[in-house]
Amino acid sequence: MVIGSPNPPLQVVLGSLSSDTISKQCVAASRDNSTAYILGTSGLKLKIDGRVPMEDRKASLSQFRPKSLLLSTVRVAAINTSSTLSTYFSDQLQSEQDNEKLVDDGEITPYEADEMNEEWETREWQKRMDVLPSKIGYALLRFHTCTVLMRFYEFIVGRYILCVDGNARLEGGSIPGRGNSTYEHSVDVMDKLTRDPFQASLRTSQILHNQEHSPGKVISSDGKETSTSSELYKKMYTTCLWANIIPFLAELTVQHGVLLYGYGVYYMEKKRRRKDREMDNSDSEEQCNDEQDEAEPVDESAYALSILFRSCHLTFSRGVSLIAASVGGAAGSVIYPGWGAIFGTQIGDTSVGALLD
Repeated sequence: MVIGSPNPPLQVVLGSLSSDTISKQCVAASRDNSTAYILGTSGLKLKIDGRVPMEDRKASLSQFRPKSLLLSTVRVAAINTSSTLSTYFSDQLQSEQDNEKLVDDGEITPYEADEMNEEWETREWQKRMDVLPSKIGYALLRFHTCTVLMRFYEFIVGRYILCVDGNARLEGGSIPGRGNSTYEHSVDVMDKLTRDPFQASLRTSQILHNQEHSPGKVISSDGKETSTSSELYKKMYTTCLWANIIPFLAELTVQHGVLLYGYGVYYMEKKRRRKDREMDNSDSEEQCNDEQDEAEPVDESAYALSILFRSCHLTFSRGVSLIAASVGGAAGSVIYPGWGAIFGTQIGDTSVGALLD
């Protein structure tokens, strides 16, 4: 809405902070001969790209809305199907190469190699297609668990740590016991943690191109002339690093949950088998089959040490993945703002996961 007056026109932008439904009135203040936008009830200025602070923050359980649920299901199904197919074709090529080596060594005939290849293709294709639905279902469960954890962490950070949500902030836009500047800083941090890298990439790229004083050149934040691509990379690296903290923390939490569950099931199974052996020591055949288990008694301290080692490895791996994903998102934003940030983040994450997991 534009309010006409003898002064320069004032654009009033309405928005919302976090997921609270609050009506806000925007007022304008003049500073350095430019129009500054300020949220009437919170005293917070709009971002340089015109966003309301924390505008990108998703509502709780928003992933279960029909459109979001459909898109996430298609995305997860496509990723797991393509992964299964790529693994199948890779293993098929390896099997055929092994059979060709046997033919070259004279151990089998070319006809036998063809039969072995056909048998392998039929057996492995059926086996992997049978497993694919459960694999997709598990991936969907994991995806929604991570998303729910993300919203939960955002709630904890916003309500109890940064105090920018609900009753944690005063009506005047300040935090009890703190000044208004501290509240603005808290909102700024929360905004960084909940940014949408896709939208941030598009907005940042557009702003930098509008600020070019010559083709491909802008003035950086430290006052030096630099290329637009370099400045976009630096800004998007910082943006992706902040925006990926909570998602990677949620993923790390899920991985630790899976780790503890797996160790718990294995531990309880070994204890059960030992108890069964103690109740039936006369079965010599069972004792022979369980010789390896007897050589490996249930040791709580060994299990705890193993869990600690795996936990440290997971934490280190996710930390490196966070940095690599931020680098990939920044590089992708330079190549193709928007989707480039998404694909770059995925490539950085999966590449580190393949190396360290």
